[in-house]
Order: sequence, then C-alpha cells, then structure tokens
Amino acid sequence: MYMRIPYRAIVVGAAAVAVGMLWQARRRRGAEVAELTERVARYQAARQAARQELESMPRSSPKRLIREWNRLVHAEFEDLMALYRDIGPDQALPPMHGWAAGPDLARFLYREVVEHGRSSVLECGSGSTTVILAYACRAVGGGRVVALEHDARFAAATRKMLDERDLAKWAEVRDAPLTDVRVGGRTWRWYNPESLDEGPFDLVLVDGPPGGTGPEARYPAVPMLIDRLTDDALVVLDDAGRADEQAVGDRWAAEFDGFALETLPHGHGTLLLRRGADHGPGARR
Repeated sequence: MYMRIPYRAIVVGAAAVAVGMLWQARRRRGAEVAELTERVARYQAARQAARQELESMPRSSPKRLIREWNRLVHAEFEDLMALYRDIGPDQALPPMHGWAAGPDLARFLYREVVEHGRSSVLECGSGSTTVILAYACRAVGGGRVVALEHDARFAAATRKMLDERDLAKWAEVRDAPLTDVRVGGRTWRWYNPESLDEGPFDLVLVDGPPGGTGPEARYPAVPMLIDRLTDDALVVLDDAGRADEQAVGDRWAAEFDGFALETLPHGHGTLLLRRGADHGPGARR
C-alpha cells in the first residue's frame, strides 16, 4: 500500500513561513535577507521534492490528482501573497495551514469585508481567520468581529494574536462553552446561546464545533442564528471537503427558504449559503 504523505500541507506551510519572513525582511534587511533567501530556497526544494515524489507514484495513480495538487498549491501561494500585499502587516500573518483555514478562504473573507461591505461578522470558532477579518475591518475603518470559542486555550491564543497586532478594537473572542441545544427535535452540542446577544449579522463563518462532538456537528449554526441574519447574509462553511459538512450544507439549503448554496474549490472545501441571491455558477440547489 502506498503511504499518503500530506505534501500540500507541508509545502503551503513552508510557503507561509517564507512569505512572512519576506515581508519582515523588507523592513529589517541586513542578515535577515540572507536567512529569508535560505528559507525560500528550502520551500522551492520541498516543492520540487514533493512533485518528484508524486510523479514517481505507481502508474495506476491518476495524473489528474497530481495536476489538482499543483493547482491548489499555486492558488494558495498566490492568495497568501495577495493577502500580504492587501494587508501590509507589520509582522507575519498567523499560520494558515494544518487545522487553520487556508490562504484561499482567508483572502475570500478579507475581500467580503473590504470589497462587499460586510460589517457585522460572527465566527463559530476562532483563529487565524479572526485576525484576517479584524484586519479587514481596520482597513475599511468600521465593522466588528465576534468569535465564539468553546476551548479556552484557543480563545487565549487568538486574543494574543489580536493583541500582538493591535487589532483588539476590531475583534472580540468570546468564551462560549458547548452546551445542549434543541434543534429540530434533537439535542446537539453547540455554543452556549447566552454568550451571544448581538445581531443581525451579514457574514457568518462556521468553523466549529469540531466534528468530534457528533455527526453533522455544525448543523445548528443556521437554525440557531436564522433570526439574527440580515436579508443579504452570507454563511460560510469551512471544511466542506468532508462528508458531514456537505450534508450540513444540503440540509440548510433544503430546510430554509431564500438561500442558495454554492461551492468554492478551496483546499479544505468551502460552501457558501447566500440569502436573497439568485442561483449562480456553482449553485447546488
């Protein structure tokens, strides 16, 4: 059996480190430029090694998978570069690989705020996207992000990232332990509703609770928030490459009128539930 190695995550992670160092080196120059050059060289070597490994796989392995892998890596690297260009941070952006949202989703969210005027943002979960969304609010000079987080360690880590970048004015991470809620005649583990009294929201990112809390764990988000969504609200569901999230998106579109479901070809998979929108390319309803 051929062992599967997460080369895409390794390469994207290396790219994130390299780009972050590049941005900082532009300010510090000197010895760090040499260090950056070495890191970029390492990234290129890792990418080349991964490509060679993929091409050496048995002939039965579809070449289409190799092409798709390369497309995703290039797309995420381009989105990461674009984020640095658009934000112009004075320090490296948070990690965007592994469990964190990828650069593709992060840039999509940034543009929704900056280019499409989203100003009241709710996150189910917290992390690198909280920082990116806070940067977006700062860029337009308005709006605010509220992130619900059930894990105190993650909440503290995200608050630290916000504080280090002087973004606490634009985003708040709120402790919201998981509790039993009744939705559709069934009990689910979801964020304590008492942790949230704001609204309405025009952008909601659903990146929690974790799948380990139960089947279709993220389903309660829309039924719990339906009365807190604006008429043109956009709900973004991360990790839609997984069967549970795909089922959640299909249930939302089937059970709630006035929404259209779209798919974005992001690395982790992204589903969009648009309220008050016509069915366009990528619509699944």
